[in-house]
Amino acid sequence: MNGMISDSIYEHLKGISQSKIGSFLGPVAIIEPESTVSDAINEISKSDSYDIFCMENGSVLTTNVRSLLEGKDISDMKIRHFLSPIQGLSSDDTIQKAANIINNYRVRTVPVVKNNEIVGAITAKNILEQLVKKDNKWIKANLIFTQNPITITSSETLSAARKTMVSKRIDHLPVLTKGVIKQVLTSYHILQALNPHENLGRRARGMKKIRNLESNIGNIGSTRIPQCSPNDNLNKILRMMLDTDTTCCLVILWDNLQGIITYRDILSLLAVKFESEIPLYVVGMPEDLRNVNLITSKFVKALKRIRNVYSEIQEAKVSIKQQRSGSKNRRGGKYEVSIMITTPHFAPFIFKEAGFDLSKIFEILSQKMLRKLSKRAKRRYKTSIRKIETPGLIEPI
Repeated sequence: MNGMISDSIYEHLKGISQSKIGSFLGPVAIIEPESTVSDAINEISKSDSYDIFCMENGSVLTTNVRSLLEGKDISDMKIRHFLSPIQGLSSDDTIQKAANIINNYRVRTVPVVKNNEIVGAITAKNILEQLVKKDNKWIKANLIFTQNPITITSSETLSAARKTMVSKRIDHLPVLTKGVIKQVLTSYHILQALNPHENLGRRARGMKKIRNLESNIGNIGSTRIPQCSPNDNLNKILRMMLDTDTTCCLVILWDNLQGIITYRDILSLLAVKFESEIPLYVVGMPEDLRNVNLITSKFVKALKRIRNVYSEIQEAKVSIKQQRSGSKNRRGGKYEVSIMITTPHFAPFIFKEAGFDLSKIFEILSQKMLRKLSKRAKRRYKTSIRKIETPGLIEPI
């Protein structure tokens, strides 16, 4: 997205992003910290949810379907092993803040807390239901989709699919059969195979029969996943996803898979805009971090220095995703930060870094950007000098 489009989208969706979440609250799946994994799966199935929550010592703890895939023998395990802290909301918080938490923690539900009690939740689906009410026909799929998604073949095992989902931290794997996408395998399907004694209901559509993880994928997966073209508009995509009650949409061109659109891709449109000479949009900034304002202000200053070296930066877009720590005593796990720098002449520059200290990550990324764009600026300058100094043809006298 270039700067003008990002600004237009930000202003277009501002009314929704600044809306209070109180009127959109729904039920939430809750368990006790001492519950078993089987108890959690039963509650997930009963409530048709992806995330599940509990309160302990004033903190909100959570786990979800994908996190449960990390267990090797989950049938006899306690859920505590999979719990990690998450930031809760109050009913006066905004949809933008909810979207920010969803993107940062890679969840689909954010709990609302009052007097140390979970009283409800807002989901990614709730936010999509608000977005579809807007006229978003000018926002096209090619502005938001994740390109070249990871796929898997139907001849591979469910165990291989599980390993990919856990390592890449994804919930959707388009399945190729003879080079053609036939279905999409989800984390629900893998969890059903991991613990076949529990029923995940309609969320595990396509599970023809109980199989273990060493079985081939075959025809396991959801075949009702909507498809769109790169030029289809956001309203059409939202309606298809809501009508089919699915969590992704495949982007297809001439029968070839171009990309995938998930809840998080859509919610990234509700990025937080920061005051900066260069338009700066941040998705997933952990607002409960103590020094978040200091980190942001330092990065804004770094962008200004970089622009002094490379003046053609139009926009910076930051995406922050946080891994689960696996420990309730640790506030968070490793951060994965991606920065996209947009310029008028080249494809966007992408810079990535991961680590446990967000401040250090931004410092490293700032240095990477400065080195890369300084070299780019020098090459452009030398090219311009050569053009100027190229002698012209001498006309005959």
